[in-house]
Parts: sequence; C-alpha cells; structure tokens
Amino acid sequence: MIKNLIFDIGGVLLEYNPKTYLDKLNIEENKRNTLNNIIFHNQKWIDCLNGFINNNELIEYLVKENPKYKVEIEQILGKENLKYMLPPKKEMIEYYKNLKQKDYKIYLCSNITIDTYYYIKENFQIIQTADGGVFSCFENISKPNSEIYHKLIEKYSLDKKESILIDDTKRNIISANDYGMKGLLFNTIKDIKEILK
Repeated sequence: MIKNLIFDIGGVLLEYNPKTYLDKLNIEENKRNTLNNIIFHNQKWIDCLNGFINNNELIEYLVKENPKYKVEIEQILGKENLKYMLPPKKEMIEYYKNLKQKDYKIYLCSNITIDTYYYIKENFQIIQTADGGVFSCFENISKPNSEIYHKLIEKYSLDKKESILIDDTKRNIISANDYGMKGLLFNTIKDIKEILK
C-alpha cells in the first residue's frame, strides 16, 4: 500500500522549462540555445543546485567565461525573475494540499538552488504543507542519484516500498525504481488523480 507521496517541485507543482523561460524574458531567438547550454548544461549550474556555490558565484563564473553574454546571464539568473521561471501550477498545488486530508504523508524531493528554495517558501505554501523533504542545495546531491532518495527515506524513517516519487523527468523515475521505490512519471494532473484513485 502506498502511504507516502514524494513530489518533485519544478515541472510538477511549479512550471519549469528553461527554454520557455528564455522566451518569456524576450531573449533574442538566435541566442537562446547558446544561453540554455551555457547556463543550464554547465557543471557550475549543477554545483549551484547541489549547494556548493551560490547564485552570485554562478553568475560571476559564467560571465567570466562568457563575457559577451553578461547582460543576458545576469538577467536569466536574476532572483527578481524567478517568478517567470517558476510560475505555479495552481490546480496541481491545490490537489497536492488536498492529498494531506486523504491519509497520505506528503514529502518533497527536489533539485533546487538555495535562492529558489527560499523563493518558493516565501511565495507558496508547498514546503510548509509537506511532512518533510530533501533538497539538493542542502543535501549536496541531486537526482537522479539515488542517494538523495535514501536520505529522504532515512531522515523520515519511511518504507520505500510504501513510497511513490512523482516526477516529470524520466531518468529520476528510473533511478527511483532502481532504488526500490515506485516512480511515477508526471504528465498531467488527470493522470495522477487516476492512478491515486
């Protein structure tokens, strides 16, 4: 029996799509792929997600390596633009909160930077609603590494066979399944409701 629902944040409870985000910021189209690769496919971005460097250090490094994109890098990684990067999925957030009243324990497992963690905590009730969670910026490890699932299971004394990870990234689902925990690939809220029903 599934007793514990473990939610990813970006892509499940909040929108998260770097390419769409660059569109919203009106980044010139001919620069978007380059900037997406420079920022979001960079080991320093992973280091920031894993809490080894902060957002300002990430910006400083990327600007030093790519000086001609200074303005765009600072814009894309500016804290003031997190509202465009992570708009809420309102229906999904309401459903997530309602699951608390259905005898499920609710947890979070997310790859996020420290700045993003505090932005989410200040602007939504996602973190406060949960019974607990693990976040890459504090654990110094990120999905799909199954060690982050182990940290969650150990921290809250959960039975992994009674736990299900709801995530929008296939490799995270695969690693959860390999760890011995059920993984459910998130597509739509309708799918989640059907499965949990």
